[in-house]
Amino acid sequence: MHSFRTVFAVSATSIVLAMTGCGGGGDEPEASNEPVLSIPDPVQPVSVDVTIGGGFAGEPSNDPIEVQPETATPIAFRDAETNGLSRAESDRAPSFSLDTFATAFDRVRAAQPTLAQTSTEFARALVAELARLAPQATTQALPREIKASEMWDTFQSLNPEEKALVLANPVKAYLSRTATTEARTATEQTFSGSMYLTRADAFRHSYWNWLMSKCCSVGWATAFATAHESSVANDDDKRMDLNNNMIGRRLFTSAPNSTPEAAQAALLNYKLLWVNRIRKNVTVGVDYLVYLEPSQTLTVFDDGPDYDDIYTVSIAGKAVGDTPQGASREFEFDQIPSGDHTLTVNCKLDGTKGGCGFQIRLKGALTLPGGSSNTSQLVIQEGETHSTTFNFPTMNDARTN
Repeated sequence: MHSFRTVFAVSATSIVLAMTGCGGGGDEPEASNEPVLSIPDPVQPVSVDVTIGGGFAGEPSNDPIEVQPETATPIAFRDAETNGLSRAESDRAPSFSLDTFATAFDRVRAAQPTLAQTSTEFARALVAELARLAPQATTQALPREIKASEMWDTFQSLNPEEKALVLANPVKAYLSRTATTEARTATEQTFSGSMYLTRADAFRHSYWNWLMSKCCSVGWATAFATAHESSVANDDDKRMDLNNNMIGRRLFTSAPNSTPEAAQAALLNYKLLWVNRIRKNVTVGVDYLVYLEPSQTLTVFDDGPDYDDIYTVSIAGKAVGDTPQGASREFEFDQIPSGDHTLTVNCKLDGTKGGCGFQIRLKGALTLPGGSSNTSQLVIQEGETHSTTFNFPTMNDARTN
């Protein structure tokens, strides 16, 4: 198993994303000396080692380096609909949620129906209405531990990069709120259990980005989804989200005329890669939907009759370690891709020569042939090997986290 840790990095160049949006019209953007960030998606998936593996044998290894928070870098998007609101005006606007923004948008649209929604005047009217709706708000974004829970679904407090994009592109932001709701609803109808760091979380992010690409362009989806992650540490949680966002945009690009139902079906059959978040090795750009929870483990334990045996366990053709004599050993993976994987258990030592009885137990999404997660007692003789397979599913195979 080759370990890897690739940190998502974006170069701060002065290139503007110039994409075609959903609609038209609007003022020419005002000149600005602000830095602009180019954030294109890679055309081809990043090539990484995704073989099943882990540090099973107990050999010493260095602890992963703790990832430090990033310094937020301005993220820019501009097309024919982008208004001329300056970044300074955006930064002075009060803190607001995406729901509060939608309320302000509806009020301004109703009060000034002839005002072009892509104009700078409309944006300034939005800022004024937001100030009336949230006079006590601050500009501080929610911490990650709050934002990553149910707060994610409604964007309770937009960070500075989100605010700037929303106020400069209110029509797309309004449509993106609808995409957020649709992605959440589809996820809740499809999955049960935890919605955070799980397969459900991976599906939601990728489908959200597909929907935003559909309504508003891939460029907008890239900018807004990346801005959503811009104020948090560059940890596995963030890199998981960035990767799954990218999968949704790639899926849209591959079939832009596809329906939402077809997109959901494609995502449910997409390859999965579970990564052990303790190892901090999520790579952004890999062509898998990535998730982190729950953990995936395999346990082999002595099941008598005399509890004095030693077993050698091999996974995918590689010996990964022995069990303690007469006891059990849990093997925790570093990563597992979707598919079938071979498993062999060899009786290395039968202490009393009465036969080697053992059981296999899987935890997480792993299943043995027939769909079970554990065996009954298996008995072999010293020197003999029991061979089987276990499966790590796609999204569609199991939807309970």
